Amino acid sequence: MKVMEVRTIEDCFDQAMFRELVLDRPVSRDFIFHLGKYGDLEYFSEFPNPFFKVSSDARFTVKGIEGNNTLRLLLNGDIESNLRYFIQIAELFN
Repeated sequence: MKVMEVRTIEDCFDQAMFRELVLDRPVSRDFIFHLGKYGDLEYFSEFPNPFFKVSSDARFTVKGIEGNNTLRLLLNGDIESNLRYFIQIAELFN
């Protein structure tokens, strides 16, 4: 999965921590489970638009909807380092 664009999300709390990632293709179930290897996965397949959340307390929380080509990323700790780490994880998935 290739990350095509990273956008900062304006937020009233701490805008530097939130990012939206635009991917080169829609999020698949396999990609969701790939991300789940790097944190605690919550996957709600019964929703009309299946929702997921993966939390890695020390680094990030990512949320998204299966079939969309964007993800929401909340970064913890060293923001830029953890952003690079997450992009590496995403791009490991073929």
